[in-house]
Amino acid sequence: MEKIIGHGEVVKSLTSALAAGRVGHAYLWLGPAGVGKKTLAKAFAKRLLCEEGGMDENCSCPSCRRFDGGVHPDFIVVEPEGNTLKIDQIRQVQHHAYLSPVMGKRKIYFFPEAETLTDVASNSFLKLLEEAPPGIIFMFVAVRADSILPTIRSRCQVYHLFPVSIAEIEQRLLELGYSPAEAQERSAASQGLPGLALGEPGDHSVSYIRPIAELIRLDLISLFKFDEELEKKDRKDILMILRQWETELRQELIRLDNPDSVRRAAEALGKVAELLVMCEYNVNVRLLLDDFFITMKRLYAS
Repeated sequence: MEKIIGHGEVVKSLTSALAAGRVGHAYLWLGPAGVGKKTLAKAFAKRLLCEEGGMDENCSCPSCRRFDGGVHPDFIVVEPEGNTLKIDQIRQVQHHAYLSPVMGKRKIYFFPEAETLTDVASNSFLKLLEEAPPGIIFMFVAVRADSILPTIRSRCQVYHLFPVSIAEIEQRLLELGYSPAEAQERSAASQGLPGLALGEPGDHSVSYIRPIAELIRLDLISLFKFDEELEKKDRKDILMILRQWETELRQELIRLDNPDSVRRAAEALGKVAELLVMCEYNVNVRLLLDDFFITMKRLYAS
């Protein structure tokens, strides 16, 4: 986990727990898209499954090699079918959890989009969480705590991950071999999110963000066409774009002194904040964006 960007206290806590043998049976990782939740959870899972105790970052035991190759039989990824994790999927997990691990003493079920668990599926999960067989570990990843039922949260060790300092991201990018210029550019555009800083050029939203001030000058037809392009992006990329717009509007609000302009920017900022919340809840992105741009055109036309 030494290669994780940021989150030093969390990494230290997990490493100490592993060394002391204080391993829980359920973990919940929370934080904004791109902050490193899945990366950290998987790094910890690899160590938990390691045949040599998990303390060597460069271990090449059979378990670590299979984990790195994405074919570890005791690391089971449970992803939504369609938009939700359904009760039938949880029933499969319940049945499978009572089978012995293939390679070692532990078996991990990883839920990278835990907020897609339906209430029915979550409730059916409770007995297994309370009485998990020996060696079974559950890892849940979500953006927001309130998207997970309290009955699930209360049975997990919860780790909140927050944006990382720009300086720390830049330093780690230099250590990873990026040139000083590229490390500075990527870290400055990252909004404190390592996943955004590490995105591939031309493939990640960092190269796709258009300033909100530029967009609101377009007519609605052009904006709706822009929505179509945005809709094709991963939700995490859309969230990053929205956070960039939020930052722009905050900066604009600080600069303004005209009461009408301040009111308009404040209302636009509130709309972006609302859009961020709704997007994190997996509401239809296209409908959200259409409504957002209609509101923005109304605000800035007045």
